[in-house]
Formats: sequence, C-alpha cells, structure tokens
Amino acid sequence: RSTCTPLNFAAISLGQTVTGMWTWDLMRLVDYVVTRDDCDPERIGCAGLSGGGLQTLWLAAMDDRICAAVVSGYFYGYRDSLLDLNSNCGCNYVPGLWQAVDMGDLGALIAPRPLLVETGDEDPLNGARGLDNVYEQVSITRDAYELLDAGELLVHDVQPGEHQWFGVTAEPWLVERLTGDRPTR
Repeated sequence: RSTCTPLNFAAISLGQTVTGMWTWDLMRLVDYVVTRDDCDPERIGCAGLSGGGLQTLWLAAMDDRICAAVVSGYFYGYRDSLLDLNSNCGCNYVPGLWQAVDMGDLGALIAPRPLLVETGDEDPLNGARGLDNVYEQVSITRDAYELLDAGELLVHDVQPGEHQWFGVTAEPWLVERLTGDRPTR
C-alpha cells in the first residue's frame, strides 16, 4: 500500500502536489551539492526507478543543471498507465496535467541533454498496450530531440523483465556521459 496517496491528498488540499514538493526539494539538494568542493557542477546526473524515475524525470525537466538522466520503470502514457490501471501511487497524480501534456512531453523538456529511458518489456505499469504505450511516449520525446538535432542523446533501452532496475546499459551510459570515460564492464 502506498504511503504517498495520503501525502498527495494533503498536498493537493494545500494547492500543491507531492511531485511538486519532491521536485522543489531535489532542486534545493542540487543547490547544496554544487556548493561542495567535491562536486563538478558540469557533471551532475540523476537516475531512478519507479517513483525514483518520476523524481528523475521531473527534476531533469525542471532543472537544467542535471546533465544526464536515467528514467527507469517510469515512462508511459498517463491514460494507459495511471488512469486506466487506477492502482498507482498517489504521487503520480498532478491535477489537470493530463489535459495538456503526456509523459513524453515532460521528457521533451530535457532535450537536448542526454536522457536514457529504461523499460522492462513485461512491466505491468506499461499498461494494457504494453510497449506500444511506452514507444508512443518515447516518440514524443524523440521529436523534440530531433528538432534540436540531438536525436543521438536520447536512448531507449528495453530489457526483458518486469518493473525493476536493470542497469545493463544505463549504468555504463551514465558513467560515460558524466565522466567522458568508457567503463570497462
């Protein structure tokens, strides 16, 4: 059972959302991280699975200090995966959002910075249309990347499996984006 649903109800009654509060908090975290001597502000990345994917997507979309992002287990059409399934965590719900945009539009806000979307081919959160739902959203994002002549900076990695972190492609990809080094594994 999700602990986010009651939090989101409380947030909405205050004119906010859990997603908005998380994004604000993460942006304040980046404010702090860039003040540290052991941080290179030109090499800040973010990666997350599921709710962490939600937070990564929103942070990267709203804060251009994120140089590269990996969104895992969280990149699908809102209607298919959130409205029709109707059993997802309350943190996914932002009033009025679906009337104007879909998840691929949020991904488009990250362009032209590097973005890797990691998807399990059997993830039940992909909704009834499965991978077609995910491909549709990636296509929306890809249009923005191509418009900015940055199509090669968007990667969609589909792995065999359900709702899980795979990392097979994502981890070395992120290391390379942030360090310029090719990992040995």
